[in-house]
Amino acid sequence: MYRNDKENAPMTFQFRTQTLAMAYDELASGKEGFRVAVGNFMNAFFLYDVESRQRLLDDPIQMPENPTEEQRGWAAFCAGAAEYLASRYDLQCPAWANDAAYRMPEPWYIVPNANQATHEAFQETAPEPFRRRNVFCSDRVFTNPHPSSKEPGNLADLERRRTEILAALPQAEREAYLAAHNAKMSGKPRIHIVS
Repeated sequence: MYRNDKENAPMTFQFRTQTLAMAYDELASGKEGFRVAVGNFMNAFFLYDVESRQRLLDDPIQMPENPTEEQRGWAAFCAGAAEYLASRYDLQCPAWANDAAYRMPEPWYIVPNANQATHEAFQETAPEPFRRRNVFCSDRVFTNPHPSSKEPGNLADLERRRTEILAALPQAEREAYLAAHNAKMSGKPRIHIVS
């Protein structure tokens, strides 16, 4: 147990599961950047709260009365995320996500000051729920290795791609790669290709 020396009382730590509304609040207020705010939400959605994912989407976001363009952009991103994840994981899209206020009048990119090549890549790959809101991000925006994930880059996808790449290598190169990899990973699980 941890004690607070100033008051000699037990310190308590409260764990809060990151909802999409909480992620929006952190993004819109500048408390956290994308990686932390959305990363914490993704951990809740794909790892900690898999059985109750719907509740992570349900709370409406609270956009300020006179939002900046960035705050409106993050609101549109979160609405797109709610619709995208609801569709992908057989959940119900929350009503708040369909509000017309969560659409950008001009294209908005989640990477500020992105170059033209990034803009073009995002325009080509952004999932439809984001495009409809004029928000552009990669189709891999929720990529993660968690086993409950259906996203590109999940553990099964990574293992499948690694197996395909290794199978395409000439045998000598494959064996050299695996030997080097296994030596580097000594004490960790090893990769074995069964032919």
